[in-house]
Amino acid sequence: MKISAEIKAAARAWWVRLDSSKLSPNDHAEFTRWLAADPLHRQAYDQLRELWGTLDAIAPRMTIPATSKPKPAFWRWQWALPALAGGCLALWMFNPLWTILRADFHTGFGERRDVHLSDGSTLHLNSNSALDVNIDGVQRQLTLLQGEAWFEVSPDKARPFRVNTQHGSVTALGTAFNVRLRDGKTEVSVTQHSVAVDLEQADGKALHTVVAEGQQISYSAESGLGNLQNIDSQAVTAWQRGKLVFENRPLGEVLAELNRYHRGFLLINDAELAQRRVNGVFRTDQALSVLAALETSLQLRSTRFGDYLIVLHR
Repeated sequence: MKISAEIKAAARAWWVRLDSSKLSPNDHAEFTRWLAADPLHRQAYDQLRELWGTLDAIAPRMTIPATSKPKPAFWRWQWALPALAGGCLALWMFNPLWTILRADFHTGFGERRDVHLSDGSTLHLNSNSALDVNIDGVQRQLTLLQGEAWFEVSPDKARPFRVNTQHGSVTALGTAFNVRLRDGKTEVSVTQHSVAVDLEQADGKALHTVVAEGQQISYSAESGLGNLQNIDSQAVTAWQRGKLVFENRPLGEVLAELNRYHRGFLLINDAELAQRRVNGVFRTDQALSVLAALETSLQLRSTRFGDYLIVLHR
């Protein structure tokens, strides 16, 4: 029998929860009951464990092969030089000094930071992120300047807890939510209770919506509010446990994610290769080992300019 999308989603949720090592005895008992309830549950979980577990195991063991000198063939430099130029341009634009100067808290590549705020709230900053905080007796205004953060909010009806980005604002209506700047948009994922999202479109129209627990939305002034999506909260916050979770994601997206944790540039100069699908759970502190695992599993090659510019190709 075909395994349904619902069963696959449940298996994925259990895999991520078990990987977090934070399950109680009751959670383990519930997992055992779920496995026994339907043979397809066991089949879906075993398939997921085999696929993700294999890729996850490759990364810690993989060593980076010695860099060989590229052949002086014109075709290779024809695509390598634009990639090098693009990498240099990105290096110049990436993580500008003014962002750091504006931020009260920031993190470097591969660094995560927990901050306890004066109002009793806690924020968790992901890699290469920057946040400005303005909390006083009458307001709680925070601005995410770069990257990603997860907020655990202390209740205070007199002072709404609001996170601003260049695209709009998020106001806490409950406890916990994740905010990420991604692809020119703000992405909000709610892990507990709900939040209100407000923005003004480029045409001046004000938009407002409420995002409930287990939902996600992306928005910007240009594109407005996106559609609400259901999420796996454990997968969204896997970065807090030092994990990256990919399920049927394009290789181009995976490399973009790895670049957030690597002080350098991992590139691909082939639109077809960028659409190759990737499944796996990887560690955030081993970007180069993850890249080596991807090369092995997808049968790719790489041209390396040290560890700071690596281009994947056939």
